[in-house]
Amino acid sequence: MVYPKDHAPAHVHVVGPGAEAKFDIKTLECIESHGFSQKTLKQIKGYLEERKANLMEAWNEYQE
Repeated sequence: MVYPKDHAPAHVHVVGPGAEAKFDIKTLECIESHGFSQKTLKQIKGYLEERKANLMEAWNEYQE
């Protein structure tokens, strides 16, 4: 999820059952996480990497 008018840096929130993480869109670094295993965080990063351009576009649109 990308929240409107959210703070920098450009980031995306990933929410799962009993878990949440925040990834920097530009670097795909996991900024914070709780409840996800390291294996799942790597899978999420791969998923986000494939959608990086769309996520950055959404971030820019929602921050206007």
